[in-house]
Amino acid sequence: MAEQEFFSLPELVKAFDIRGISKSPAIFDLAKLDYFNATYLRALDAPAFARVAEPYIRRAVKNPAISAADIAALLQARCEKLTDIPEKVDFFDALPPYDASLFTNQKSKTDSAVSLSMLEQVSPVLSALPAWTTEAIHDALIGFAAQLGVKNATLMWPVRIAVSGRLVTPGGAVELCHILGKEETLRRLQTGIALLKS
Repeated sequence: MAEQEFFSLPELVKAFDIRGISKSPAIFDLAKLDYFNATYLRALDAPAFARVAEPYIRRAVKNPAISAADIAALLQARCEKLTDIPEKVDFFDALPPYDASLFTNQKSKTDSAVSLSMLEQVSPVLSALPAWTTEAIHDALIGFAAQLGVKNATLMWPVRIAVSGRLVTPGGAVELCHILGKEETLRRLQTGIALLKS
């Protein structure tokens, strides 16, 4: 029992023994507390996590057309504390101002010129999609990268940056585009194109 870190309440009651309490002062470890919290959040089933996360998502994402449950699905595996959620998702409500330097990524083999080319070429592809589903967006982006003869990341990186204005996001290009919706995604791609041309 000494090696066990996580207990249900009945297990904790059963394991507790007042004789095991040390006279030394207790150590309060915030990092350990965050670890425990993250573990409990990740152990929740998806609907339960969505319920507890929604008030924090809605602090930053006011648009009712954007699904809090879809955002929660992206967050669960990456969330340590519910209070961190608003700053991770506020770009869904409004594209923040961002610098064109975010489009440059050595690993993805992108720079401003490559990103501009990718965004200009992929916009009509996404615009022509008859269904705006995760599968349709995924297949269109993967298929178009193959058609261009570039790695998936070379296309996905500029799309993700353009739709989020963030270096780090809770999901990839496909998920973000799906949640934002077709009209808003295409609008943000045009904003990215304009930024790269300026």
